[in-house]
Amino acid sequence: MRYELPKTILGRTGLEVTRLGIGGAYCETPDGYRAALDCGVNYLDTARAYRDGDDERVVGQAIAGRRHEIILATKSGERDAAGARKDLETSLRLLGTDYVDIWQIHYLNTESEREQVLGPGGAMEAAVKAREQGLVRYIGVTGHEWPEVAKAVATGLFDTVLCWYNCALREAEDLLFPEAAAQGTGVVIMNATRTDKLLNPNGVPAPEAFYRYVLGHPAVNLTVIGLRDLDRFQRVARALSERDTLEPEERQALEAYGAEMRADGKLG
Repeated sequence: MRYELPKTILGRTGLEVTRLGIGGAYCETPDGYRAALDCGVNYLDTARAYRDGDDERVVGQAIAGRRHEIILATKSGERDAAGARKDLETSLRLLGTDYVDIWQIHYLNTESEREQVLGPGGAMEAAVKAREQGLVRYIGVTGHEWPEVAKAVATGLFDTVLCWYNCALREAEDLLFPEAAAQGTGVVIMNATRTDKLLNPNGVPAPEAFYRYVLGHPAVNLTVIGLRDLDRFQRVARALSERDTLEPEERQALEAYGAEMRADGKLG
């Protein structure tokens, strides 16, 4: 079932993206990815490291014949230019494409790694060269440590940022989102349900509420969902096609729920 998902512009990239995207690593079959794309989603994010490198191969099979419909993002965890370039060439081969829309420096969580990536002979050199050659359209950064990722964003070198954010882990609101806004950096959110730890077995709050929550922040462009549960993905897609934000009282209630879950140590 194809849904009319809301769309937005991904920061300074100018790319029009659905506000719901697909996160890699969890789906092992092309049919699973195809079913998620068939919901009307146009953003798909994978990485060289996912499932020991096999995720890109599966994604490549899934997007064959429909590459032109998709904003395709992948990542390299290599810190030096030579290693990053090798990763990119492998990604392009496995994905079956001659370019990626967004190529991200993966998991940039420490000052030393950032200095290596941005310094002479670092991965950023490979990214810039690849962009000049048309192999990469835009350059992004990902990470879990908000202050360190914010420092990367503050350089102005990155067009997009992928980070954690949800109703329980809200630090990005103060530590990262203002810098992204200042740089025009597109914001992509992962962990809207804290890898499902925020989900309640009784279904209350509803799964879609967590995605509406993150999309309700003005700094956020889109959120990705890893395909652990295709039925849930389809449910969330349908729900977001109907409404992609919460009412103020719903937002407050979800924040209270998230704070309680965090205080109880249930988020790992």
